[in-house]
Amino acid sequence: MTRYDLVILGHGSAAFAAAIKANDLGVKTAMVGASLTKGTLVGGTCVNVGCIPSKRLITVG
Repeated sequence: MTRYDLVILGHGSAAFAAAIKANDLGVKTAMVGASLTKGTLVGGTCVNVGCIPSKRLITVG
């Protein structure tokens, strides 16, 4: 059995921020997201189809 110091539930932008910080601190981390096995894009709605793409479209006019 693999042991982790931190298990992050979800794979959105906040989860990635937590995983990056944990990695910087040397914490052994696992990320669990149910939809990862169903072909959903990693990063969540904001990164893929929400906030970030819409801000880019607004910027380029």
